[in-house]
Amino acid sequence: MPRAASPLPTLVLLASALLAPFAAAALEPAVATPAAAQPAAAAPAAGIGATARAVSAGIVAGIRQGAQQDRNAKPAQIACARALADDAVAAPVQQVIEASLDAQDRAYLEAFYASPLGVKYQAAMLSNADPDKTFSAEEWAQAKAAMASPAYQKLRAATVSSNPLAAQKIGGVLNPLLGECFKDGDGKGGGSGGG
Repeated sequence: MPRAASPLPTLVLLASALLAPFAAAALEPAVATPAAAQPAAAAPAAGIGATARAVSAGIVAGIRQGAQQDRNAKPAQIACARALADDAVAAPVQQVIEASLDAQDRAYLEAFYASPLGVKYQAAMLSNADPDKTFSAEEWAQAKAAMASPAYQKLRAATVSSNPLAAQKIGGVLNPLLGECFKDGDGKGGGSGGG
């Protein structure tokens, strides 16, 4: 009996499309996850900074958006991607940040992402908010300056999947999560019932 087509090509395509610029998602607007579909917020893990949490949330938002836009994705796969926690890859992102950026750059980014403006910026980007309606001119200028900073450019370079360390650390956690969503094509990680 012929076997159903493997979901692997879809997973590979989705992974390659989504994993390229890991940290870019922390800057670029993403499709917001409806409040009802948001996973419960976990308490911040010890040793994981606001920068790593912001980058992780951006990566996960990009995955959710990619799954939603994939015409071949099944509802269970989309639901699985939506269920990924915002901080799903925060720990490996933190490892990459610590290994790749010096203390001054880490402090600069942490000060931004932990500040009220950084929190507001991250929320706005994740919800596709219009900057002109969300920020004052001064706030938007400060946020754009932070994103144009050498520290932020180093963060982006450190956390893209073409960086072997990012591919190993972030991809090493992210790929199994995506594999569970797309395993057996049902988004349930295999073992679907029925016949």
